Amino acid sequence: MSTVQIETAQNVVLHHEVASVGDRMVAWIIDRLVLVAWFVVCFLLMAVVKPNDDLFMVIMIVSVALPYMFYHLVCELLMDGKSIGKAVQKVKVARVDGGQPRLGQYLLRWLLRPIDQFYGLGLVVVLINGKGQRLGDLAAGTTVITLKQRVRLQDTMLISVKEDHPVRFPEAIRLTDAQATMIKEVLGNTKVANRWALIEEMADKVRKAIGNNGDGLKPMEFLRAVLQDYVYLTGQQGEGTGHYKGERPTSPPPAADAPR
Repeated sequence: MSTVQIETAQNVVLHHEVASVGDRMVAWIIDRLVLVAWFVVCFLLMAVVKPNDDLFMVIMIVSVALPYMFYHLVCELLMDGKSIGKAVQKVKVARVDGGQPRLGQYLLRWLLRPIDQFYGLGLVVVLINGKGQRLGDLAAGTTVITLKQRVRLQDTMLISVKEDHPVRFPEAIRLTDAQATMIKEVLGNTKVANRWALIEEMADKVRKAIGNNGDGLKPMEFLRAVLQDYVYLTGQQGEGTGHYKGERPTSPPPAADAPR
């Protein structure tokens, strides 16, 4: 499976797998169902109202046509590269060189969508390309990545946590897998010149993200403790042992300065 490297604002490189054809097809079907549901609502409204006014008819036709035309463009712009179907399948549009797609790239993908849909041409290109790119993606320099966790977090983190690990920061469960991965990368990146500044910056953001100041621990000790607690809590929750009864967030906390 191809991967895309995305560099965060903290100079940490995260690796994301390209979304599978199956995920993209399911997302496409969901988006189609959303549009069909909207069309049905509009036509039912017309049947109930039975308008004789031409202006009302024009308004209804526009109400049907505009969502069909601009659905994907508007959703991807407002939902961080996702449509409703993509959000359900946990996939999103991303630049192949890392970073956030720009307006022009979203626009180019949208403009070429009718060509990609012509006799399933986009699907054929995705299958041949091997990088999850249809024609619109090739032209825009984008692809579609998956946000799903394919393997256990403990395996990817390579962190050993005992079964009787004492949890110091239960608030660590508020972090997402991507945030925990960034913490691990910052701790393990010994080659950057400003390593200690990055560690301190990350510690400050983690304190705000979990709402705990760290009991006076030094930045590196605090991050290690939070990371171990996170791996333990998420691992126990995934195994269903009941050590943690809360719910994990599926997206980063809303705070603007939380690690992303």
